[in-house]
Amino acid sequence: MEMWVIATKLIIVLYIIIKYIYIEAATYPAEFVAFILLYICINMAYYLADRKNIKKLMLLISIGLLLFSYNHVSYFFVFLVPVNIYEIFSGLITDLFSLIISLSIMMFIKSELIPEYIVILLMSYLISYLAKRSYEKLESLKRKNEELRWKIQDLYIRIDKNEEYERQLKYTTQLEERNRLSQRIHDDIGHTISGSLMQLEASKLLMDRNKDDAKRMIQSTIDTLRNGLESIRIALREIKPPLEQMGLNRLKLVLDDFALKTHISANLKYTGIIDKITYSQWNIIMENVKELLTNAMKYSKATKVSLTIDVLNKFIKVEMKDNGVGTDVVRKGLGLKGIEERCESVGGKVIIDGSNGFSVIFLLPLEGC
Repeated sequence: MEMWVIATKLIIVLYIIIKYIYIEAATYPAEFVAFILLYICINMAYYLADRKNIKKLMLLISIGLLLFSYNHVSYFFVFLVPVNIYEIFSGLITDLFSLIISLSIMMFIKSELIPEYIVILLMSYLISYLAKRSYEKLESLKRKNEELRWKIQDLYIRIDKNEEYERQLKYTTQLEERNRLSQRIHDDIGHTISGSLMQLEASKLLMDRNKDDAKRMIQSTIDTLRNGLESIRIALREIKPPLEQMGLNRLKLVLDDFALKTHISANLKYTGIIDKITYSQWNIIMENVKELLTNAMKYSKATKVSLTIDVLNKFIKVEMKDNGVGTDVVRKGLGLKGIEERCESVGGKVIIDGSNGFSVIFLLPLEGC
C-alpha cells in the first residue's frame, strides 16, 4: 500500500514542479527547491521510522511544512495536503471523515486553485482507497494461504501417522502369524516327531528280545509320521494363499499406488477362471503392466487407465487402455520391445493401437492347451 501512496505523492510533486516552472519560475526558486527537498526528506523519514508515534509526528510536520509553503513559497504545495491527511487518519477513523477534512481546506485556499485541488484530491483518495482495498485483500489471501499451509502440514502429519499405524499393524499381524505357525508346528509336528522318536528308541530296545513287538512299534511310528506329514501338508495348504489371489492383489497394489502418485484413475477388471494363470505368467503380466503405467504417466496425458484380464479357453487376454492423446505412429522404444520379448518368450503376441487413446493387448497361451 505504501508504494501506491509514494507513487501518488511523486506524481503530485512532479505536477507541482512543472506547474511552478511554467507559472511562477521567477518567484523564490531557491526556497521552492529547498522546500521540495525538505518535504521529500521528511517523508523518507516517515517511511523509514518504525514507531507509530514518530511516523505520525513526521506527517504532522509534513502538513505544517506544506501549509507554510502555501503561504510563503507557492500556492501549489496545497495539492499535497490531502494525501498526508489521508495517511494521518488511515486506520483511526473512516476514509470519509478524512475526505471531509481535506474538502474543508478548500475554504482557505484561492478560488482559482479549487478545481485542480478537487481533481487531485479525488485522484489521491481514489488511488489510496484502491491501494488499501488491494492491501486488505492481499492480507486476507495471505492469511488463507497460511491457514491452508497449516492444514496441509496437519494432513501430512496425519498421513504419516496413518502410514506408521499401517506399518505397525502389518508388523503386528506378521508377528501374530509367526506365533500361530510356531505354536502349530510345536503342537503338531513337534509332538509327532517326539512321540515317534520315543517309539523308535523303544523298538530298538525290543529288537533283540521281541521282534514282533518291535515291528508293531515301528509300524505304529511309520503311521504316526505319515499322519504327521499329511498334517504338515494340510497346514501348508491352509497357509499358502491361492496363486490367483496373490497375482490380483499385487496388480491392485500397483494400480492403487499409481493412482495415488499420479492422480490418474486406474481400475482392474477380470473374467474367467483366474487360477489357470501360472506363476510365470503372473510375472509377465506384472512387468508389462508396470511398463505401460510408466508410459501412460509420461506420454499419454490421460485421466483414466483400465486393465482387463480375460481368461479364455485357450489363452489369456490382457488389455491395458488409457483415454489419453494416443498416437498415429507407434514408435517402439525399449519398454514396448521388452513387453513383446516377454510375451514371445512364452509363445504370446502383442497388439498395439494408438488411434483411440493408447491400447496394448497381449495374448498369453494357457499351459496345457
